[in-house]
Amino acid sequence: MTAQVVDLEFSRAVAGGANGNIFSCYQCGTCTAVCPLNVPVRSIMRGAQVGIRELAVSEALWQCATCRQCEVACPRGIGITDVIHSLRGISYGERKVPAKLESALWRVYEEGTAWEGKKSERGRWAEGLNVKVGKPAKHLLYLDDAASFDPRLQRIAQSLVRIFNATGVDFAVLGDKEKSSGDEVYQIGEEGFLEELATSNIESFKGIGAEDIITVSPHSNGVFRDVYPRYGSLPPVFHYTEFLSGMLDHGLLKPKKANGGDGLAVTYHDPCYLGRYGGVYEEPRKLLESIPGVKLSEMDDNRSNALCCGGGGGGMYVESEGARPSHMRVSQAVESGAAVMATACPFCVLNFEDGAKTVGSSIKVRDIAEIVAGLVGNGGG
Repeated sequence: MTAQVVDLEFSRAVAGGANGNIFSCYQCGTCTAVCPLNVPVRSIMRGAQVGIRELAVSEALWQCATCRQCEVACPRGIGITDVIHSLRGISYGERKVPAKLESALWRVYEEGTAWEGKKSERGRWAEGLNVKVGKPAKHLLYLDDAASFDPRLQRIAQSLVRIFNATGVDFAVLGDKEKSSGDEVYQIGEEGFLEELATSNIESFKGIGAEDIITVSPHSNGVFRDVYPRYGSLPPVFHYTEFLSGMLDHGLLKPKKANGGDGLAVTYHDPCYLGRYGGVYEEPRKLLESIPGVKLSEMDDNRSNALCCGGGGGGMYVESEGARPSHMRVSQAVESGAAVMATACPFCVLNFEDGAKTVGSSIKVRDIAEIVAGLVGNGGG
């Protein structure tokens, strides 16, 4: 048996990047027990604590969806995802990054997007719609990569445009000038390029002169809110569900009755980056419950205990083995008795639609924006 080498400098480096909280872990194993992707979190934490690289820096490090489910369960309240991020930065420095994630990083560098696509095609989703592009506006609608390039996810952005136009919201988009938020760059740990990208984005946002930024993706929302302040100031950032919820409060959004008559059963999935990161739990539910004819049916695991779809932390670009958490979550949605599984994250939409096909379910997966867009009229109803 080969003796494991203890590297205290390595341990101190990890602790420095993780705000020093790795030493509070007493190895109870709760983190590993609750991980939806079966990542050996306990071993990773132990390796980081005592300086054993073989435990801390491994392929398993890149299977983590950074969903924070482990943090909700941790009895010591440790910021485990901070440790994961610190370790990923070290792993990136040693060029130990999955090939697909490295390819995504190069796409951001060359085309401004981690998704497949060309920068010249970024604004095509808005063709034929009444959208101001690159012009001053009260609100800036930021799409990020997935909703800009993926044909299925473009429908989310198009739905928001229809809602805003129907309710008189003064907004603009950046079109072909928009770049990746850098969430994937952050997840990989490429800090130098992230600073360059964030600084460029901040300058582009200033050009619109908007009083706030409305995001489609909880992932861009999170990186803008939690990471960008290191590089410059942004106006307030809201996920679109927060913005639309505020419109409800002011009587500016009045959805019509949903198709399907009274009692249309809808269940809502809390995206990790919207809920556990952003603390946004009630606004999406308020939007769904504002629709006449909708009956909200909760899944067993909801709010801070919601299961992850598996798409965060670069998970959309990394191959996973075995049963996926999205399959289990779709099964929970079916068990709730709902006909529609609603969510508010592009990654969740893709993963759950794939999961529904895999488990053989006919449940419909819809983003909340898509549901609301079909139920607004001129002037908001």
